[in-house]
Amino acid sequence: MRRKLIIGAALVVALAAASVAYAATLNTYTAKVGFTSTKSGTAAKPVPLGYTENLGAANTVAGKVAAPLVDIKTTIYGMKANLKDFPTCSSATITKPPKYNLNCPKGSEVATGTVNAKIGGPTLTAPGTACNPDLAIYNGGNNIEWYFFTTPSATACAGLTTGQTAPYPGKVSQSGKNMVINVPLPPDVSTKVANHANLYGSLIKETVKVNALSTKVKGKTVYSQESVACMGKKRPYSVAFTAVPSSGASGVTVTVKGSAKC
Repeated sequence: MRRKLIIGAALVVALAAASVAYAATLNTYTAKVGFTSTKSGTAAKPVPLGYTENLGAANTVAGKVAAPLVDIKTTIYGMKANLKDFPTCSSATITKPPKYNLNCPKGSEVATGTVNAKIGGPTLTAPGTACNPDLAIYNGGNNIEWYFFTTPSATACAGLTTGQTAPYPGKVSQSGKNMVINVPLPPDVSTKVANHANLYGSLIKETVKVNALSTKVKGKTVYSQESVACMGKKRPYSVAFTAVPSSGASGVTVTVKGSAKC
């Protein structure tokens, strides 16, 4: 489902001037993950664990905005997810107007976030047009999460409104003692925003808050994600950012590593 795209005058000018893709470039990134508990937990006695992820991006070339991201993969040591035990919401439900994601059942929203970005043409020339949507993340079942941008006002994102970008899936998996959340960013939110050719989205910063939801399974309390181990007194994590300099180009991946007290 698509509504008629409304683009501000400044953005139209930017797109008209941007007829060719900008040459290959790299971004610099920041990533910090803070956790709600420093307890380790074990597989037999897990501890509920929420976290807040703060991400940032910038172009290495002065006067340019960040090259659009096409994938973000977060890896956190000593965590596991239990999304199968919680309510789900489908992409079809999320995109049903006029309520959109508000149609989703209680308990299916696993995380919320805010995004600061710029929208402009493929030359990545600043300043672009501000796009500051909210982000809602829903349990889609089968270890899938649906990411959906909502706009709190008509001016929040260059005239785009809720429903003009489609939900996109992320995958939650386990790799040894690591919980991995891999989120491919489709053209609809990266190099062809709202299905508009040559409309690029450039991240400035993003904050995602993931709550430790609880439910009962056969009389036992389980949580949407839990801590089951630490590495010494630390909880290592990494965020791999993949960006492209132009639509259809090969991605360039940069990984930022960190750790938290555990």
